[in-house]
Amino acid sequence: MNAMSQAENDVGHVAIEIAKFLAKAEPGELAELRRMEIKLGARLFWRLSAQYDRIANRPEKWAVIVRMLALLTPTGSRESKESVHDGKRALGAVLCDGGQTGPVERPLLSESRLARLLAARSKIRLEALERAVKMLARNQVKLNTAELAWAVIAPERATAQIAKAYYKRLDSTAKDEAIEESKDE
Repeated sequence: MNAMSQAENDVGHVAIEIAKFLAKAEPGELAELRRMEIKLGARLFWRLSAQYDRIANRPEKWAVIVRMLALLTPTGSRESKESVHDGKRALGAVLCDGGQTGPVERPLLSESRLARLLAARSKIRLEALERAVKMLARNQVKLNTAELAWAVIAPERATAQIAKAYYKRLDSTAKDEAIEESKDE
């Protein structure tokens, strides 16, 4: 495999490209992906699988990723939609702030739910992650889709990264509040 085709099939690159592709998909195609059964796939999923060896090599994992990205992609006409990918918005941070840029009064995903998500294994973890993605979808967030893909493909690799970004975001709000309180004194 040459360097270009290897780069094209990198997990992160493929996830970012899928997010771009889904932003241009027809509403009916997105709806089909959102309802897709993992073992059966959907027409658009199999089209993506034909384009990317990564997907073809692990279709069940990638079906989960594609369904999650479809859930995150806003509905509506494809001309007005943008990709849900934002490389600066870590998955853990978005699970904490729900897409807000200001101070976080209360995390979107509670600390106890985050702990259960990170401690869960295999199918249970994927179900918990998909529930969290559905919560995020209600806020129409953008996030690092490469991190989301890795959370499905190699959850053990993603655990510390998700937790670090979540608590860094949560603690940054606490620090900001402490600074504001010290200014008032």
